[in-house]
Amino acid sequence: MECAAGNPREDREHAAVDQMIRVMRMHHRIVDKRIDGLGIHHSQHRMLMRLSRMGRTDSQKDIAEALDVSPACVARTVKALANAGLIEKTEGMDNRCREINLLPEGRRVIDASIQTFQTTAAEMFKDIPDDDIDRLISILNQIHDNLSEMESRKEQRP
Repeated sequence: MECAAGNPREDREHAAVDQMIRVMRMHHRIVDKRIDGLGIHHSQHRMLMRLSRMGRTDSQKDIAEALDVSPACVARTVKALANAGLIEKTEGMDNRCREINLLPEGRRVIDASIQTFQTTAAEMFKDIPDDDIDRLISILNQIHDNLSEMESRKEQRP
């Protein structure tokens, strides 16, 4: 990506966004490689981790909203996780999922994943002082807030 030269602020902003994207893509690749041996697809892994953070859930709609995916996607992934023996679901009278519970194998995958995330983070932030990490968190929170404000205004393309 190239941008017009001449405006130092725009050049720095562009460089910062580009670097954030590269760092996140690299982190994603490394984590994906490290969890590859767990035997589940990326979207299944993402949902399993979300389920572990959500605890008991009453509806697939709640899961869909938390993951920002369609309810149909949730239904397919829940079915795959249940078939793999990682979760169990109870169904109501209309065959919709009433509750999802982790099974021991699902808990094992989650525990291994958490260890992977912790190890990756420790390696990623190696030799970076706590004050710098705190500053990074503060900056990223401000960027998130700015983006959230933009999103809430439902801005259209120029």
